[in-house]
Amino acid sequence: MATTPTTRVTALARRMRVDIDTATYPASLYQQLIGRQEVKLIEELRTLDDESHEDGGAMREAVTGYSWRLEIKLLHSTNVAGTSKDVVHAYLRTMFNLAKASNVAAAEFGVRWYDRNGLAGDSFEGRAYVKAWPPEGGGPGAQDVISVVIQGQGPLAEITNPAGSLLPAVSGVTPTTGGIAGGNMVQIFGRNFTTVTGAAGVKLGGTNATSYVVNNDSLITAVAPAHAAGAVQVLVTNPAGPSVDTAADDYLYV
Repeated sequence: MATTPTTRVTALARRMRVDIDTATYPASLYQQLIGRQEVKLIEELRTLDDESHEDGGAMREAVTGYSWRLEIKLLHSTNVAGTSKDVVHAYLRTMFNLAKASNVAAAEFGVRWYDRNGLAGDSFEGRAYVKAWPPEGGGPGAQDVISVVIQGQGPLAEITNPAGSLLPAVSGVTPTTGGIAGGNMVQIFGRNFTTVTGAAGVKLGGTNATSYVVNNDSLITAVAPAHAAGAVQVLVTNPAGPSVDTAADDYLYV
């Protein structure tokens, strides 16, 4: 007897998001790692031969711990103007250089991995360092791809998915400074941006952005309005409400 097929939707690997904590511990400032082409979380058990059992010569192993790492194919990115490397990419390269100088403890940072659509499960956080940074090379027209290995240091902890809320959240701004006359392009990173609309959807210091484009759910490109000198909040609002003010959304008018 034929059975009725079960309706299902296959989850996509690209739904997974990676955030890097660029602040100095114990402070925290998670920013999205953009330009990911492939991401693999690898957890491996550490074992030793178990000589305490006699199984007719057949080998047994005892688990003594585990290790974890993220293997990422990263498309090297710049700011909108193309004048400097993406801030998170530049941070990872700096931390790799620090680890090369035999200062792994100082080169550790926080990393978290979760479903960007808010699905529960498969959400993790831990401390890590950059163990490998090999460019893939290629001809003059090839993309600048880096095969980054982010090696876990200590435990990998399960966390509540940060994308579970429908509220927009700003996880980073680049550049973080601009002139009081406004007019410069600002990239706003975060989540839940798809439903942001209207003139008041993006504000800097309470003033509507001159214009903005919702590039995707995690990136808005805005033109900064004129504003008096000082630090202001970059505020994003969608139908669920406004983003919460954090250190990650600070923008300085000079």
